[in-house]
Amino acid sequence: MRRILLFIVVLLAGPVIAAAQTTPEAAAPFDMGSDGSGPPPRAVEPASPQPATTTVTTPQTTERLPFFRYVIPADQMRIEGENVERSWSMYLTEEQARSAAKFNIGYQNSIFVAPEFSKLTISFNNVEIATPPLSSSERKSDLRFDVPEGVLKPGYNNVSFKIKQRHRTDCDLESTYDLWTDIDPERTFLMFDNPDAGLMSTTDDIRAVGVDAIGRTQFHIVAPGLSDTIAADPLLELAQGLALLADMPNTFYTYSKSEPVKFASGVLPVYVGTPAELRPLLGDALPDIGTTQSARFISTNALGQSVLVLVAPSWQRIGPLIDGITAPAARSAAQKDEAYSTHSWRKQDTQLLTGHRTLTFEQLGIPTQEFSGRVFRAEFAIGLPADFYADAYGEARLLLDAAYGPIVLPGSRLHVFVNDQLAATWPISTVNGAVLRRTPVRFTMRHMRPGVNKIVLEAALLTKEDAACLPGQTADDTPRFAVFDTSEFEMPNFGRVAQVPNLWGTSGTGFPYSRHEDRIPFYMDSLNGDTMGAASDFVAKLANAARHQIPVDVVHSVDDVGDGDAIFLGAIGTLPAQALRETKVSQTSRSVWTQQVGGEANYNEAPETTIEEWDEAVTAGWYNWIFEVEKYLKRNYDLSFETLRFLPRPDTDYLPPNSISMIVAQEPSPNDDGAWTMIAAPTHENLENGMQALTKRQHWDAVQGRTTTYNRNTGVIDNIGIGATVFIFDTPFSVNNVRLVLTNWFSTNTMSFSLALVIGTVLLGIATKQMLTRFGRYDE
Repeated sequence: MRRILLFIVVLLAGPVIAAAQTTPEAAAPFDMGSDGSGPPPRAVEPASPQPATTTVTTPQTTERLPFFRYVIPADQMRIEGENVERSWSMYLTEEQARSAAKFNIGYQNSIFVAPEFSKLTISFNNVEIATPPLSSSERKSDLRFDVPEGVLKPGYNNVSFKIKQRHRTDCDLESTYDLWTDIDPERTFLMFDNPDAGLMSTTDDIRAVGVDAIGRTQFHIVAPGLSDTIAADPLLELAQGLALLADMPNTFYTYSKSEPVKFASGVLPVYVGTPAELRPLLGDALPDIGTTQSARFISTNALGQSVLVLVAPSWQRIGPLIDGITAPAARSAAQKDEAYSTHSWRKQDTQLLTGHRTLTFEQLGIPTQEFSGRVFRAEFAIGLPADFYADAYGEARLLLDAAYGPIVLPGSRLHVFVNDQLAATWPISTVNGAVLRRTPVRFTMRHMRPGVNKIVLEAALLTKEDAACLPGQTADDTPRFAVFDTSEFEMPNFGRVAQVPNLWGTSGTGFPYSRHEDRIPFYMDSLNGDTMGAASDFVAKLANAARHQIPVDVVHSVDDVGDGDAIFLGAIGTLPAQALRETKVSQTSRSVWTQQVGGEANYNEAPETTIEEWDEAVTAGWYNWIFEVEKYLKRNYDLSFETLRFLPRPDTDYLPPNSISMIVAQEPSPNDDGAWTMIAAPTHENLENGMQALTKRQHWDAVQGRTTTYNRNTGVIDNIGIGATVFIFDTPFSVNNVRLVLTNWFSTNTMSFSLALVIGTVLLGIATKQMLTRFGRYDE
């Protein structure tokens, strides 16, 4: 009874002493069939002991709770299809790898999934932990398994969910889209028996911060000198270093001058300042540094939670201290010049292709495999540089080593999707099966972009047995399709020239800010928790995309910006007029956009009309034939009036509507050799909230065009396309590259190509006539 009373007291005192959250086992008995109606199990970030490098006495506690870590690097995970695998890496400290561990997973599957034929295979480091059937269609269920000793290891560990799903009744292709299993990130975690598994003692352990219940990694920076101009540069440098060290897909930052964040899984508090600034916050836990500087993990509460403390006699010496912390991250990222770091959310890192290259499926992470279902999918990724310029011509191709059985009917087909867009279809037209050896499947590169590109091979297989769909047919495991790891992806040579504006290149590779070693001017209208959080989110994303730190110089006057690369961030009403003018954002937004702050968009006041009514009205106009012609050209020849142009249209000023809560706009810098990028919102609060939403991995991938907008009411991200651009050549001059660049430019400006072709033909005719007149034979 005394132990129970003491445990209740600890829970009630949690906000004061920053205690860990309640564990699922402490909250309620474990239920193998939890219906999800009550609060889901929450993982715990319990007490971490003091690192060996620090001598701190931790007050005695009567009970130490297990240490928990969430494992899903996203806010949701839906696995769709018949045979699907999701794999990624998770970093563990030595203490975590040595500790006895259990794995808890919460999931719910579609009602159409047949439990007797469907299963989930859970693996760590290619060792199967469990293979339960998928039998939770009515409610969410929790399953808990012991992790065998020796399976987990210090450093990166591969986590794999492999799902086989079969339909209860239907056998057609469409029915495969009814098959899904949702993995609940909040109910999926590793539980370590040893409470000391939360220990962090070195900067490498920052990689083990992990994620929270919605797949985010939070660094909460406590800096009493936050508002001092001298603190801005080192804090943004620290944010980038932490992002590179953690190497996680959904990193975000919060700031305060004195308030610590509540300790939880996926959160690392970081204290930065001088002894005079930090002593009132940390008390006797602050190390005595004398005249030197120190970076170490210490314990700040009765439960022994480790936090990172960076302390130096002055802010001038904090900068070099941060350099020492982030240097390993910079060196590690520099070793990945040939790849983008994606292992924390994909099966492996993504190869960077800078020209013609051939990669086997084995290199791309696709093993040899047989398939007995209806729709087969295999996914891989390739990386492209910032100056990729081949979206209007040329073809990549797959050289397939594959086979399909005699039961597969003509009418079946292979599809290739690039970044979720259909790029090619290859029909299966023979009977009695076939073995494909280096069979080319070509597709255009129009959907490719700088950065990471996802490519999916899909086989839609028809059979007579599926058409009949006899009872038990979905359980038939007879292989009908096979793909071999000797298959290849071939990337052709492509034009190399960067474009500005191009937010796709900025989000995917950090361009143009990733190409300089000198400091980039970063204009901020004020230094507070909201603006520093938004700025840190943005530069951390740039650092991850560029694979190295990007030095910035925080300025507060447009006179200090210059004519080259620059970044502007702040409330729209306080940003310089020149920044709005250069980034083509309407000056009217400084007064009009700010008037909507504090309220949500009222959609009830919208006029009661429909798109059908407008379509009928427009159709009645005599000019409707123009739109019909454009539809015909688009449908039959992939042409539009936008492509039938002599030159790209110039960009016009953009006025954000009241429903938009944040924008990212980019245009060429005044010297036309870089870019000015502006991140703006009506208020600083909107700015931080919008940036946290935009820097989620799946949202960050959607940043493109010249302007990206975020609607806080709907969560919709929209883009304004690129018009006129400035070309920046960062590669050595070559005639072949100029030829490829001109080919792509003429392909996007077809009227200019036609005009050039006519002029070239006329000049050739004139030259031929002159030559024949001078040297040819003729009768007098």
